[in-house]
Amino acid sequence: MVTPGDVHIDTALSEIATGYMNTGYIADKVFPIVTVKKQSDKYFTWTKDHWFRRHVQRRAPRSEVPTAGPELSNSPYYCDVFHLGADWGMEEAANQDEAVELEQTYSEWLADQFLLNREYEFILTAFTTSVWDTDVVGTTDFVKWNDLINSTPIQDIRTGKQTIQKSTGQLFTHGVMGQEVVDELAEHPALVEKYKYTSASILDDAEIARALRIPTLLVGSAIGASSVEGATFAGGYLWGDHVLLAHVAPRPGRRVPSAGYTFTWPVFDPGLEVSIRKVVDEMKMRTVLQGFNSFDHAITGTDLGYFFSDTL
Repeated sequence: MVTPGDVHIDTALSEIATGYMNTGYIADKVFPIVTVKKQSDKYFTWTKDHWFRRHVQRRAPRSEVPTAGPELSNSPYYCDVFHLGADWGMEEAANQDEAVELEQTYSEWLADQFLLNREYEFILTAFTTSVWDTDVVGTTDFVKWNDLINSTPIQDIRTGKQTIQKSTGQLFTHGVMGQEVVDELAEHPALVEKYKYTSASILDDAEIARALRIPTLLVGSAIGASSVEGATFAGGYLWGDHVLLAHVAPRPGRRVPSAGYTFTWPVFDPGLEVSIRKVVDEMKMRTVLQGFNSFDHAITGTDLGYFFSDTL
């Protein structure tokens, strides 16, 4: 008898090839980006105390005008260079099926690797404890927000806002939250109550931001592998159950306070974004894609941030 295997030989489809890629990167959206000419240098900082202390005096007739002024200091930055390559041999290129697209696929994978690295670097630098002037911890300093009866996220965010303003004179502009936190707040009774006549019982991101009076809400939904390489894949959210409130300048400028800046050094053009070069290695009969970028997520105002850890 003729079987299905006799009349059809399996081959790779040319229309599709499955792959995975993060879609929720936000590291480039938090701090303003500053392109620099040197890998390391310094930026100026005007001392805060002299801006908020009253120096003006009443003048007596014929008295000499008193003088004062803000103090100037400086701080360094350093743009690390990050690199990664991917290669394939002449044999793989010659034997590949149409849907494989080695060069295109490897290029996309490399670019995504650099986006993932940029996310990791921001989290390690700015989205962690012992960085900002104020760290508060769930259970120790506030009731965790998944306690839907006793927690008070609206008041907790208000305390963070006022702490930043009292210390710096600036209102916080950005709230950065992990996806798990946003998902919990979407059904929190204190927030839902504000929309009980106008919205559904589960809030979207914009409604959460309005309820908490957060001007710009950024939600970190990127995932990373938590399993060891070679084991069954297990993934987890990179941003965890933490929250950062920060005053961030709308754009770089002189005498413009900002919780941080991302300095990017375009030695490998275009700097913050990944630059991918194609090199043909004739000695080994292979093609190599080389990726580079260089940046520094620099904290420029520790008093302009307020960090909640373990909110759930």
